[in-house]
Amino acid sequence: MTSYPAIATLKTADAFRQHLAAGGIDLPFDDELLTGSDAPLAQPLPRARGMIGNRFCILPREGWDGTTDGFPSDYTRRRWKNFGLSGAKLIFGGEAVSVRPEGRANPNQLMLAEEKQTAGVAELRELLVAAHREAFGPNADADLLVGLQLTYSGRFSRPNSSKVAEPRIAYRHPVLDARVGADDAALLSDDELKRLIDDYIVAAQRAERAGYAFVDVKHCHGYFGHEMLSAVDRPGPFGGSFENRTRFLREIVAGIRAVAPNLEIGCRVSVFDFTPYKPGPDRVGVPAWTGGDYRYAFSGDGTGQGID
Repeated sequence: MTSYPAIATLKTADAFRQHLAAGGIDLPFDDELLTGSDAPLAQPLPRARGMIGNRFCILPREGWDGTTDGFPSDYTRRRWKNFGLSGAKLIFGGEAVSVRPEGRANPNQLMLAEEKQTAGVAELRELLVAAHREAFGPNADADLLVGLQLTYSGRFSRPNSSKVAEPRIAYRHPVLDARVGADDAALLSDDELKRLIDDYIVAAQRAERAGYAFVDVKHCHGYFGHEMLSAVDRPGPFGGSFENRTRFLREIVAGIRAVAPNLEIGCRVSVFDFTPYKPGPDRVGVPAWTGGDYRYAFSGDGTGQGID
């Protein structure tokens, strides 16, 4: 049976190199990680509005450890304090914060769906900055860039129970619908999409008031923004053509720029899709789609198995 080891189990440079060779992957790397002030990862990164102090980055994640009404818990606060203690200078939206209650991927995901939740995300940034100053000096945050990721989980929403899917979808998907129990009632109408765009814009304003330098408009990993990019079968102004499929993102960005011109905007995008997979007879994944042309992949080649 083919084995797919977790990368974390490859404890030496030689073990990782053998793993790459077995897969025919050309990925040169150094055997030793250079450290100290002259190391490559310690060098600052210039940007339009100043400098990011080094090349280390905290990526956004769904902590799923907040309260059921969308506020941080002590676990969330501890994690953000540790972000500050880490020394990383780019906090790329360290938390995936939902812009609507029904768009949470977990009942304990943080939210910016109401004004009162602004104080919670503001507290997280303040804790991070205070910890960073304590560890690295009173002016250490001068080259620290902290953002917040805005998200709506869509097809993978589980707002009331981690065991119960309550999907909201951009279009009917022949494989994924069955996995999450999605039907026509789960489809967001064009009017609902327009209101969701407004919710992103309002959440971005709240993030700015909470002190964040930028927001990350999430368009990756199969969540709603990403799904919109492959809505080739959706009728109306948000589906079909590339222009229509990117309208959701473009209108969010334009709206944020209009009401918060000093707030920077990032976007994590999964730039291609494959067909969903399922376990095969020997527990090795096999494609779950065997119906010919696969129309449901952003930047796919039409087969479900390749990149355009």
